[in-house]
Amino acid sequence: MKTAVYGIGNILLGDDGIGPAVVRYLQSHVNAGDNLTLEDLGTPSLDLPNYLDGYDRVIFVDAVNVDAPPGTIRLFTRAEIMAVSPGIRVSPHEPSINDALIVMDFAGNAPSEVTLVGVVPQTLEGAMTLSDAVSRAIPAAADAVMGELGRARVAVY
Repeated sequence: MKTAVYGIGNILLGDDGIGPAVVRYLQSHVNAGDNLTLEDLGTPSLDLPNYLDGYDRVIFVDAVNVDAPPGTIRLFTRAEIMAVSPGIRVSPHEPSINDALIVMDFAGNAPSEVTLVGVVPQTLEGAMTLSDAVSRAIPAAADAVMGELGRARVAVY
């Protein structure tokens, strides 16, 4: 099964850069096999469905807006992602992950397994650094990704 781990986020908006930071961490700590892609997508916008094409499993890492302390890590299943109704979008994440999955489902080639490793941000203000709380969460978020890869029996070394 082809698997991708994608970091999503704008590194110019403080903690929104957590996805790219976790992917960079993973790239420097693990060797991916032929069936694993580790990539910082930044804010892919309308290109997001193109990155999903050809993958059986995708793990996203991104900042998430949930009621929890900054740096908290929360995993979301495909069903939980799809439960969020698409609506008017006015952020650099357009389309959202669920919007991209809807497009891919309609085309008949969406990944069957999707997980979002979400990290609660402290600030999304213009800054090129992560807050201390979110920065400290990088190894734990990477461990969450590795846990998902392990459960799926994706070879990394």
